[in-house]
Amino acid sequence: MPIVIVVAVVLFAAFYLVVPAAPFGALVLVGTIAYAVGHIARAMTQQDRQGAWKSLDQRLDIRVVATIGSAASTALLAAPMALYWLAYVAYVPMFWALRQDTPRANRWLALLWGTTSVAIIFRWLVDTITLYSNIPWIVAVALTVLFAVVFGLPYLLFWPATHFIRRHFGSWWVILLPCWLVLIEYVAMRVLLFPYNQGISQHRFLFTFQLASLTGVYGLSFLVFLVNSALAEVIYRRREGREFPTLQLCGAFSTLSVVIIFGAWRFERVEAALDEAPTIRVAQLQQSITMVERLQQDRKEVFMGWLDATQKIPANSVDLVVWPEGASPYYLNAGRAPDHIGALAKRGNYPIIVGGGTRLRVKDATGKTVTELYNSVYSFDRHGEVEDHYDKMMPLPFGEYFPMADWVPWLAEMIEGVGRFKAGVEPKLLGDDGLRLATPICYEAIMAHLCRRFNSPDLLVNVTNDGWFGDTSAPHLHAMLAIARATELGTPMFRSAYTGISLVVEPHGHIYAKTKPFTDVNRVVTVRVRTFPTLYYKYGDWFVALCLAALVLARLLLPWRRQE
Repeated sequence: MPIVIVVAVVLFAAFYLVVPAAPFGALVLVGTIAYAVGHIARAMTQQDRQGAWKSLDQRLDIRVVATIGSAASTALLAAPMALYWLAYVAYVPMFWALRQDTPRANRWLALLWGTTSVAIIFRWLVDTITLYSNIPWIVAVALTVLFAVVFGLPYLLFWPATHFIRRHFGSWWVILLPCWLVLIEYVAMRVLLFPYNQGISQHRFLFTFQLASLTGVYGLSFLVFLVNSALAEVIYRRREGREFPTLQLCGAFSTLSVVIIFGAWRFERVEAALDEAPTIRVAQLQQSITMVERLQQDRKEVFMGWLDATQKIPANSVDLVVWPEGASPYYLNAGRAPDHIGALAKRGNYPIIVGGGTRLRVKDATGKTVTELYNSVYSFDRHGEVEDHYDKMMPLPFGEYFPMADWVPWLAEMIEGVGRFKAGVEPKLLGDDGLRLATPICYEAIMAHLCRRFNSPDLLVNVTNDGWFGDTSAPHLHAMLAIARATELGTPMFRSAYTGISLVVEPHGHIYAKTKPFTDVNRVVTVRVRTFPTLYYKYGDWFVALCLAALVLARLLLPWRRQE
């Protein structure tokens, strides 16, 4: 057995470093299923079949395999594969692996699940760190593993709570555990600054995805785990020799059915309204260039590339032109670059949104003159004038700034490739001709609470540069996490990515004009502009508060079972 484990670990590490996330997740899932099926088949051939099954149910190696298989399946739930239907059974093997009489093993399995899931989904970090910093490859691997452990820690709080909640609240655990997950996802987003809700797996099943307009993605996480928990209760009842949990299963699948019915109704209602909505023509521009090639170009060559692409757009043919994040290598609050863009806007008679930078010279608290840099979006009107600009309010940690720079400046200086950008303070709306544009930059679009701060925009224009991630799953993941804002806020989104993935998302989650990464695109896309009031946009994370209230009330009102 030890030799088998060593070989499995070596193969896991080897494939992990060379195979993309989704295929790797599929390989691991198939391998774990094959391992489990082999042992199940062997158990069925035993004379004492019941004893063999009981022994199999208690074997730690089978529990570890089930944990890894469940964790690996999360890579198939994420983009680009996005097998949304798998989400309703993907977590059941992990529930099976948890046993009431082994709390310590449950904690280790929980940490293994979280680390494995994050490590597979964020496999692309190894390449990004190595390519764009001075950090050696082996250190990049170690940092990615550390990242996986840290971001997997929330599941150390989640999975072991299964039997704790079930022991104290009985069958109510099927509802209370998903509530606990919602709280963990909410706190993890605030602390770790990178939200990855399990419910985002539903973004391609538009009937369930309409729930996000009410609860945000948190409600989808609740729904997915409600169904998985009900299925897990079947396993636990069978293990305990108790009656079949008909009530729990009926409740879970009835809830799923109601959500689907609501989703179908909302989808048709929104689609009918969009058919009568006014439209605008937006120029979708994208370049086929790697960031390695981009960094080898001089600034003039980069700038002229976007100018030339825009000049191909006939005058008076579009209502808006969008340049992605970082399209202008020049600062746009000074110099000649704004003049060139303004002349282009005036000649074409179209407003232009440009991703660029802002550099200011200001006095600090001591009176010393210092330089402040901002990642910005500038709006040029049809007359070529700078209408206004928006500064990114949430720079990317370890990408655009080093979070601990004030405490360990020597470490910040030692690591190359990390920016020194400041955070903007105002959620400005940009736009011309009465079209109010919210322009979340890059990573901001995956932050629902930040996007809610924009005051009733007509269109979300998300500019980003995902070329830094290379030809990996990262551009697909980033787009997947961003598109939820359209449904949550009831506002269409035009996403412009430097090298892809660019797309349009409508308020009911319909995606079109989606580009492939690292392809040249220069075309006009028609966008139906109409907004829809949503419960989530008005009240924010009310569902999180409801889940917290449910847990508190359960503790106060339900019988507290004494621990045996």
